[in-house]
Amino acid sequence: RAAKFSYDCAIDRWDESGVVLRIDREPFSEGGMRLAYRARELLPDGSEVECVVKRMKPGLLMPPETSFHEALTQTVAESYAQDFNRACAAKKLPHSIAFLPVSVVKLEGTTEPLCLEPYLAGEYVKHSDNDGHNETEDELAAAFSYFTYVTSNKLLVVCDIQGVGTFYTDPQIHTFDGEGFGAGNLGDEGIQRFLASHRHSLLCEQLGLPSLDAGLTDEELARKIQAAEDEDVVSGYGSEFGFDPSVASGWTSQRYTRGMAGLGQHFRF
Repeated sequence: RAAKFSYDCAIDRWDESGVVLRIDREPFSEGGMRLAYRARELLPDGSEVECVVKRMKPGLLMPPETSFHEALTQTVAESYAQDFNRACAAKKLPHSIAFLPVSVVKLEGTTEPLCLEPYLAGEYVKHSDNDGHNETEDELAAAFSYFTYVTSNKLLVVCDIQGVGTFYTDPQIHTFDGEGFGAGNLGDEGIQRFLASHRHSLLCEQLGLPSLDAGLTDEELARKIQAAEDEDVVSGYGSEFGFDPSVASGWTSQRYTRGMAGLGQHFRF
């Protein structure tokens, strides 16, 4: 048995509920920092839902709140995905993406926070990383990342896009001040690396996203964008697409810190 904490972006609150899990003893996969275990969530009607429990590798000695960052990062990415879907719908574009819902769980008798998300079956593809590299030429993933930069008024970018089809997981977020979102947040340097490798696509054009000058070299492009930071080239973007851009651009370091503190009070380190 465990307590499950899920973040509600609309009201900035962690909702707590009970959950019963059956977790495999051995991990079926691992990344650079986390181990992934197959699990099943047992529902009151006796049915089971396949899911994945992720924990930090013990040898890395990462602080417990690292799992909080992972969960909140993915939740924020999903809020931008919903805005992206609304923008596509408003332009009558047949695109829709989603980030898997992720919660933080606290098993009975333990204080270690774990991450819980649905099991994603299928061919796993990594489209980009958090260091400005594109692993595929997928226009949808790239346009979504650039969309987050534009609609956040240049405050952040959601990158490291990976998953199965258009269901994504484990993103990273760079912010202009480098605050929040864990160790993967490379700050303004991470944003500039993303911009230097971004290529304006037909989908970017269809969404009305401002074009970067394709005739410049990567170095010239990065310098131009950095020099233009104070220009209000994206003012008002969003209202014509049926959503309030102030909601998306509201992810400041202060709001993120409040979200982290709200969850931290449920764990004793």
